[in-house]
Amino acid sequence: MTHKKIIRAPRLNAINKQDGQPLLTVLASLTLVAFSSIGNAATTSAAGEIVIEGASAEFDKTNNTITYTGDVEAKMDSVAINGEMLLVNLAQDRVQLITTSGDPARFSHAASPSEGRPNDTTAAAGKIIYFPKKNELELIGNARLTQGSNVISSPSIRYNILAGEVAAGNAKGEERVQMQFLLPKIDANSAQSKSADK
Repeated sequence: MTHKKIIRAPRLNAINKQDGQPLLTVLASLTLVAFSSIGNAATTSAAGEIVIEGASAEFDKTNNTITYTGDVEAKMDSVAINGEMLLVNLAQDRVQLITTSGDPARFSHAASPSEGRPNDTTAAAGKIIYFPKKNELELIGNARLTQGSNVISSPSIRYNILAGEVAAGNAKGEERVQMQFLLPKIDANSAQSKSADK
């Protein structure tokens, strides 16, 4: 079963950079573009539509890109990405990647215990790149990812949305990675009584 995803632009008076054609025509044709599932955790069902909003949107036919600027937000199901600028790269009428930049750009994925996500996941970085085919994020520049009370900081972080897997730093070990985990509380009375029983 195929499902359509929709890109919506808040201002339809934006102009196609190459030939001055109103963006409405371009966006109308893009509403039929099928996106890979974003934020589709542990299921293969359709993720629904993606809605991208910003102060302006511009389609560049030559480069096959759409650039949104001004307090941009991309939303789909339990996932949101926010920033100052968002660039959608297309190839053969399909989204190849979405790059969001800001000071910082932000990502959030709401908790869903029924889908194996007991905690919210949030991230911030100078640039967030989303790869739809892999359902992965790449966070670049002062990257920080938080899952519940666990925090990972590094110049770059890769996050697989479906699997919840995180890779930080680079293969050469040239980047410093910091991880902060919450340890379980130890009941002092229980610990004392166990040592007294020995």
